[in-house]
Amino acid sequence: MVNWFRGRNPNTGNHGIPLKSGFLNRWANKLKNINKNKRKKQQPITTIPYNRTTTTTTPPSIVSTRGHFSLLTGKLIFLHNASDCDYYCMSKSSRNYYLDGGELVMYIHGVWVDQYSSKEQIDRINLSLIANGIHNPITGFSWDSNTSFNPIGWAIAKSIASQNGLKLAKFISDFKTVYQDVNIRIIAHSLGAKVVESALIALDKNDNKRIRNRHMPYCIASIHLMGAAINDISTSKNTAFGNAIENTVNRFYNLYNPEDNALKRAYVNTENQNPLGLYGIRKGEPSPANYAERNVKFEIPPLKRASGLYQSFCDKAVYGWGDNHCGYIGFREPYPFNRFLKDDGAINVIVDDWRREYDI
Repeated sequence: MVNWFRGRNPNTGNHGIPLKSGFLNRWANKLKNINKNKRKKQQPITTIPYNRTTTTTTPPSIVSTRGHFSLLTGKLIFLHNASDCDYYCMSKSSRNYYLDGGELVMYIHGVWVDQYSSKEQIDRINLSLIANGIHNPITGFSWDSNTSFNPIGWAIAKSIASQNGLKLAKFISDFKTVYQDVNIRIIAHSLGAKVVESALIALDKNDNKRIRNRHMPYCIASIHLMGAAINDISTSKNTAFGNAIENTVNRFYNLYNPEDNALKRAYVNTENQNPLGLYGIRKGEPSPANYAERNVKFEIPPLKRASGLYQSFCDKAVYGWGDNHCGYIGFREPYPFNRFLKDDGAINVIVDDWRREYDI
């Protein structure tokens, strides 16, 4: 059972000087025009009023498994077990929101993201959602992905991501036990897709009573993968993951990008195969009935330093649309104006998918 508590808010800190409302209005209009121009490059999207909003914005919460695994071996540290998690900053307003129904929006980061960077990404996706009119409380899933930046570190990170699936599954089980009427929406970036894959397979195993009460359905409203760093046949209907997608999720979306600089180079060169996030599911593979894909190349502009604060491995080899692997969740303005967005990445596509679901 989840024991939510108010701890020290890991996102607290100096976020820059406040700006006048006139600047905010100009920034909002600028972002609106950017999205309008991006959509000219892709198929038109019909927008539908989204009713699931709160009157106030609450700070992001964090589900953390940081320090549960050795970054050198990928093995579980003896102080932790296979399914435990740490919970931070579940505010009273968030708990009241879930008691009234609402939706849990969870973001899962990818590979080579340390604790500081994970907090920045959780905050950035929150800014992008707010820019698109979504004020639901967001919860980040922070895991030990900051292994060595080399093929060995990549292999260890894959192992840690897979093991974190059981922890995510346990969190979902506990959350749904307390808040049975709350829809869960998951957004996963890069190797975060491996965490999702492992979690859904675990949830789909009804005979594993440590994770799931077989009489309680898991209504995960939607899952969006962005730049998924997993095999391009992973979501095939013939796989355990494909079966789990059909059994545990209402709607599953894969946002791929054929110009993704990290997937196109590092992943392909290391794995000798195409990832799901580069061209989508492999041609000829059957997909689950609730599975959909979209090319989001033109949602990711040729900008570097997506965080606005630090330079990541994604910022190399950025020359054209779709290049920056870190741009799916948006781009910040440079410091000291990093509290504001330069672009919202592919988050507007995700929000449009949510809106369409309410019209079906």
